[in-house]
Amino acid sequence: HYLQLCFPCLHETYESENFIHQHPLLVAELGSSVILPCSHSDDFINSVSWYKHSFGKKPLLIAYSEHGSGSVTYQNGFNNTNKYCIRTGTGSFNLTIIHLEEYDFATYYCAVSFLNIIKFGEGTILLHKESDGIRSTTVLQQPVSDRLHPGDSVTLQCSVISQICAGEYSVYWFRHSSGHSHPGLIYTRDNRSDQCTERSENGSSTQSCVYSLSQTELRPSDAGIYYCAVVTCGKIHFGNGTKLIIEDLQFMWNPITLVLATMNIMTMIVITILLIVIQKILIRGILVLLCLILFQVGEVLNKVPKLNWDCNQISNSVTVSE
Repeated sequence: HYLQLCFPCLHETYESENFIHQHPLLVAELGSSVILPCSHSDDFINSVSWYKHSFGKKPLLIAYSEHGSGSVTYQNGFNNTNKYCIRTGTGSFNLTIIHLEEYDFATYYCAVSFLNIIKFGEGTILLHKESDGIRSTTVLQQPVSDRLHPGDSVTLQCSVISQICAGEYSVYWFRHSSGHSHPGLIYTRDNRSDQCTERSENGSSTQSCVYSLSQTELRPSDAGIYYCAVVTCGKIHFGNGTKLIIEDLQFMWNPITLVLATMNIMTMIVITILLIVIQKILIRGILVLLCLILFQVGEVLNKVPKLNWDCNQISNSVTVSE
C-alpha cells in the first residue's frame, strides 16, 4: 500500500494481476543467499526494475533495465556486485542477494513501465527464519476434528506466545494445496490483536495472542494444510499447520441413496430367484412332455409298464433336484 502512495507524482500506478508474477514469501537465514524471481509480460514495456521497501522507510530503487538492452543499471548504493546481482532474460528479471544481513529482510517489488504507466507486482516478502536453538516465539495451531463438506464453515485458531518488541507485527495465513509446490498467501493482518494478554517475568515482557481465520462456504478447492505465521522482532515464526479435509458429497452415502441402492439389490435378488424358478418349471415341463410322448409310443409297442416306470423315475429325480 505504501508504494502506491509514494509514486503518484511520477507515474500512474495500476494493479498488475497476471502481468507480473512474484513469489509472495521467501524465508531465509542470516548469511545465506536467496533468489527473488520475477516473471513478466514482454509486450509493450520500456523497462523493468526492482524496488526495496523496508518497514517504516521509503521505497528505494535497486536497479532497472531498459527493455531489450540486456544491461542493468544499479541505483542507491546497490551496485555492489558481491552483494546484489540481477539476471535478465526473456520475460524474467531475477534478483539475487548474497550473504543476507538483517537489513536485507524487507519487501521487494518488481515493476515494469510503459510510457507514463508503472505496474508493480504483488511483492515478495523476505523474512528472517529463526533457528530452533534460539526460538523465543511459539506458534500453536489446533487441529480440526469435525468432518467438513462443501458449503460448511470452519474457524481455524492460532495461539502465539512471543516477546514484546518494537517494530512490525503481522500475522499471515498460508494454504499449501495438493499439486502446488509453494504455499500461497491467503490472508494478512497487521498490528497486534485485541485478543492479547501481556505478562512480565524476570525483567522480560511476553504476550499471548489468539488469532482466527474464518472460512465460509467451503469448496473442495479449499482443502489443504493451513499455516499460521507471525512476524515479530524482525523474524517469522510458523505454526505446525492445520489440515483441512473436505469430503465431496458426490461420493458420500446419504439416506436416499442408501434406500435406492438397497431396493436395487433386492430387485436383482428377486429377479434372479424368479429366473431360477422359471428355468426349473420349463425343464420339468419339457421332461413331462417327453414322458407323455414316450408313454404313447410305449402303448403302441406294448411296453407301457416299463416306460411309465421310467417317466415316474424322471419326474421324481426332477422333484428331488428342486
